[in-house]
Amino acid sequence: MTPQDYARLAQRAYQLQPQIGAPSSAARAIVEGDAVAFPGSDNLACWLADLDTDAVHVDGFGALHHGFWKAFSSISAPLLALPAPAVTVGHSEGAALAILFAAQLCVAGKPPRAVYGFEPPRVSADGTLATLLAAHGVQVNLYRNGQDVVPLVPRMLRAWQHPAPLIEIGRAAWPMPNVEDHKLARVIQALA
Repeated sequence: MTPQDYARLAQRAYQLQPQIGAPSSAARAIVEGDAVAFPGSDNLACWLADLDTDAVHVDGFGALHHGFWKAFSSISAPLLALPAPAVTVGHSEGAALAILFAAQLCVAGKPPRAVYGFEPPRVSADGTLATLLAAHGVQVNLYRNGQDVVPLVPRMLRAWQHPAPLIEIGRAAWPMPNVEDHKLARVIQALA
């Protein structure tokens, strides 16, 4: 599958009934073939998770975004009960969850081949997550379209970071950080 195919899978995660988690929760996922895909923020529970930017230390994972870790933890048991996926995928908050699931699979001794995160917010406040994924050979593909502002957040009191460099794609809707470039349809178009 191509990056555009994975972006379309992330889009289906918004459209289909989740197989893991409740539709109104901050964390839910669909399973398609050898991939697990997470939708991003589209309800109040997601927005509350996004705004919970405290750091929490998790053994083996380092300092993580509390809201994303709490959301992921709410569905980690049913996710780990699945056959280990080859790929984890997500858009926006869903990209953060895809990264955390890939890390959890590494700790469980079942690392995925790759993560595809589209427009991901920052998840880690130290290098532990990046080191964990790299040590298990996980290919981390994190895309930022145009001047999307979401991959730049959070940035408040901590040195929040991505576990891999961002792959810049597309042309900016505006010549400054914006949310128009965050739309998954624009990401899919940029990957064409």
